[in-house]
Amino acid sequence: MSPDSSRTVADVNIYYSVDPDPRARFWRSAEVTSSGDNWTAPLPILSRDQPLFAFANVAYDLPLSASEPYGRPTSRFALSSLLHTVTPQDLQATGVRATEQPSMLIDDFSHGWRDWYVLSGDNRHHWEYSTRKLADPQWQGRAGQRLKITVQADQPNDLVLILTENFFRTYRGKMQESVAIVPLTGGAEPQTISLAAEDFEPAGTGDAPAWKNVDLLSLRPYYDRGPQLVGSKTWAGPHPKFLRLEWGEGER
Repeated sequence: MSPDSSRTVADVNIYYSVDPDPRARFWRSAEVTSSGDNWTAPLPILSRDQPLFAFANVAYDLPLSASEPYGRPTSRFALSSLLHTVTPQDLQATGVRATEQPSMLIDDFSHGWRDWYVLSGDNRHHWEYSTRKLADPQWQGRAGQRLKITVQADQPNDLVLILTENFFRTYRGKMQESVAIVPLTGGAEPQTISLAAEDFEPAGTGDAPAWKNVDLLSLRPYYDRGPQLVGSKTWAGPHPKFLRLEWGEGER
């Protein structure tokens, strides 16, 4: 792509997805490189039997900072490109090769919260980090696998993990949230917790979650959508540091 070079380009991001449902899809961040005024990125895929969607965001510097409604002043503005769609038939006809492989590593947080959305990230007690990454075939769990998370918290706390199945996908089944409570010991050393799907308790009357139906993973200090509060609304110490999220096989 070629942004408008009459303005100072501050940043270019290219996103792509293989999920045909726009309401729940995870947007992968492509590795962007520039050559002069042109910006390109490879879009590796697992299969040519899925559609491909892509668009770009271009951020430009403002000559003066501007205020945002209900937000902090900003020194940039961004424009999004049109959405580009390629059908499986076109992928196959043009000779596109599927080179990507499923990944056991979901996130090592080397890019911070790039693949997540953050709610109340500056609030000590009421934060939430959520991702749709587990719905992407590249990072989707398989039956029998365990979800492993490595985290460090300065003080003992209960971390709450929430899985949301069939988020905006009622054609696949009823939406359901399932909750797991992870005791954090506190201290300077990280700890790794390994969870089977059966370790998550449905918030309603449904069955234990199935990894293949998980659309959303959320990390929170508490969960209170039912009659009973899970976790605590008073988090001890600073936010935990999340270091690794991955799939594991078999036993703990």
